[in-house]
Amino acid sequence: MVMRELSLIRLVIGTSFLLVASLKDLKTRRVPDELWIIMGSIAMGILGLELLLIRKVNWQYFLIFIPIVVIFLEAFIDRPPLFSDGRLNPFVLGWLTLPLIVFIYMINVFGSDVLFWSLTMILAVMLFSFILYFFYILHGGADAKAVITLAILLPFYPEIPGLTNHAVSPEVVSSMEIFFPFTLIILLNASLIVLIFPVVNFILNMYKGDLDIPKMFFGYKKSVSKLEDSFVWPMEYYEDGRLKTELFPRSGTDERIESLKQRDMETVWVTPKIPFILPISIGFIMSFIIGNPILYLM
Repeated sequence: MVMRELSLIRLVIGTSFLLVASLKDLKTRRVPDELWIIMGSIAMGILGLELLLIRKVNWQYFLIFIPIVVIFLEAFIDRPPLFSDGRLNPFVLGWLTLPLIVFIYMINVFGSDVLFWSLTMILAVMLFSFILYFFYILHGGADAKAVITLAILLPFYPEIPGLTNHAVSPEVVSSMEIFFPFTLIILLNASLIVLIFPVVNFILNMYKGDLDIPKMFFGYKKSVSKLEDSFVWPMEYYEDGRLKTELFPRSGTDERIESLKQRDMETVWVTPKIPFILPISIGFIMSFIIGNPILYLM
């Protein structure tokens, strides 16, 4: 009963913050860091209370918050560099080394404990989000910060009767918490939602009579005069006197708009700057309802 209520609390908190983030991202394409910091702080508080009052773990388990806090703050603080003017900063070195020392200690103490490895996946997902951002798989900083924060909010698979994981046994769920953390389920479902967008674009363009494959799968036509006030990327632009097409543009917007104006083009194919926070938010709710799609296949 308690775990169900805790899962519902996490659902409400996550939905509320992601809704606000989605609205801000849709309106301005910016999400303030304060939102994620507050959400992450609440998530840490919930996790601490769960370990203390519900799971009643040994005090050494709370050392996991040291690497969690360090990695979390790394996404937000503007700290001094590790190396500056050819010299090593000992304070930054200690800051970055402390989580590793704590983690090695906890492995020696809890190396065979399933709960410990479930908590370790918080760190794994947080670091994974940094990697996704570094390689531009998560294009926006807000997207990476959302994943980092969700990793803390949802360290375990939710337990809601009739929803989430009712198709599989608890033993399988415990294993999946380690090998496929719940935050990755949210990313998986969010990615599946993104795949719907080309279908929607295709149907809308068919209805309007704008037939141009493959452009009609990835965008729509828009007046050149309205491009500057819109969150879109022009797929078409002039370069060296020739009209060129790029299906997945990510730069040079101002220059491309200017090239189109100089040619007096009235309309151009564009692709919208869809904030990934919105699919993450839908994927969050979707994950609570259906859980891990892979488990159903198993």
